Amino acid sequence: MKKTLLVLATALLVVAGCGKKQKAADPAPAAPAETLDMSKYVPSIEIGAPAPAFEAPDVMGNPVRLSDYLGKYVVLDFWASWCKDCRAEMPAVKELYDAYAPRGIEFLGVSFDTDLHALIEYGMEADIPWMVVCNQIKTKENPIYAAYGLHWIPTMFLVSPEGKILGYAFTAEDMEDLLERTLPA
Repeated sequence: MKKTLLVLATALLVVAGCGKKQKAADPAPAAPAETLDMSKYVPSIEIGAPAPAFEAPDVMGNPVRLSDYLGKYVVLDFWASWCKDCRAEMPAVKELYDAYAPRGIEFLGVSFDTDLHALIEYGMEADIPWMVVCNQIKTKENPIYAAYGLHWIPTMFLVSPEGKILGYAFTAEDMEDLLERTLPA
């Protein structure tokens, strides 16, 4: 059903002529995150702070709010389909999802794409099983990007059931470490 909806949405976007190709706001460094000094990309939001509220549409245009996830642990995955590092990390994020979604951890993708067709196409290609929202606002102009104090994508946050920031990670491996340290046994 989900894939049928994505195919339908893609077809509607193609017919409507939706989407311009987006260029990265700041080209990502050529080296993958694990070989860079990532300290300059640390999000400026404080650990323990309330996760900034947001609402953004899913690929079908339905509004999704972070508050819809209160009462659950949530991995917020900030990324974009045009981001090489995001694409490289996606298989590991899917493995993380496969390991932790059965344990009740929710995943919510926040895409910084402006080309909804490209996002849907990549989502189908990568077979992303979790909810992805996208307000189609350029990365550096996006109020969600600013609210979370982002300086790099991909970046993931772990949000507590009470809506507090528990930590962040640039890789699925680091997020798994955070989940293991944080989740009740």
